[in-house]
Amino acid sequence: MDIFVGSLSFKLKESELREAFEKFGEVSSAKIIIDKITRQSKGFGFVEMPDEEQAKLAISELNGIEMYGRPLVVNESQKKERTPGDQPRTGGSGGSSSSAGGSDRSSNFGRNKPAGGGGYSGGGNSGGGYSGGSGYGGKPKSDYGRGGRDGGDFKKGGGSKRGDSRDRDDW
Repeated sequence: MDIFVGSLSFKLKESELREAFEKFGEVSSAKIIIDKITRQSKGFGFVEMPDEEQAKLAISELNGIEMYGRPLVVNESQKKERTPGDQPRTGGSGGSSSSAGGSDRSSNFGRNKPAGGGGYSGGGNSGGGYSGGSGYGGKPKSDYGRGGRDGGDFKKGGGSKRGDSRDRDDW
């Protein structure tokens, strides 16, 4: 039986998790899930016990017990069943598969490109993030490096990033 173990302390090691379950019977495997980027525990794991009766006893006895100051959440692991609309996230556009005109993107290749769609959204009402159709953050690419805190437009003598008041031509 596959057992889910949640609310794990980040200090807990796989060997300690295995030992806790071995008190109730044979353990096939004990795995703490690790974040790929930070290499830190995600705070949950899975334990496999071949004997169902021993596994149920371990679940009832260990659920709520405190380890490293945190109460464990222990229950039977639920296998996630995929539905046709439940696709794994593998990157890609993230937008719909049809363009603004409603025609299929594959038949529209090389001609009228769909407006927007895809990319990273984020930002909410502030327009942040990368949205496939309009550059970064919804701001046209031609506006970058002009005016504001960037120091102005050098062609018009708008100052420099160092704060000099001299025109670029005087250097």
